[in-house]
Amino acid sequence: MFLFRPSIVRPASVFELPRPVTSVRIQDTFDYSKLKAPRTTGDMIVGHTSSGVDVAIEGQFGSHAGTPQLSEEQMFLTLESLREAVRSTTPEERYRLFLYFDPETSTYRSFRECVTVRFEYDLSKPRLFTYSLVVHASRPSLEQTGP
Repeated sequence: MFLFRPSIVRPASVFELPRPVTSVRIQDTFDYSKLKAPRTTGDMIVGHTSSGVDVAIEGQFGSHAGTPQLSEEQMFLTLESLREAVRSTTPEERYRLFLYFDPETSTYRSFRECVTVRFEYDLSKPRLFTYSLVVHASRPSLEQTGP
């Protein structure tokens, strides 16, 4: 049984993303060279390798770590914490992006060597702030890790 538990994880901290998370889109990309010989049908793909992975997450500040965010001030404080959690400007600040937890085996499914590519948030709806986060994982594999 998997539990959806998206979190930013660093060696000394775990930051669970605010909920609800309304969308998670994962984009795998590949590098290759396409060769074409004149006057022949078709082409040839060579050097096909996996690139890093982009994970696009959209959510709202309805709750954080199980606590409802009922006021603009509470949502704003959570937003400030999220901004700090996703900051990654040096190689030492890379993080893991945990997506699922399996309580039966106490393991997580995660991407590692992650950096934040884009972080947007909308404060125009005072009842429920929204956010959009794009994370790039340099390693394309979705890893199974212990707690």
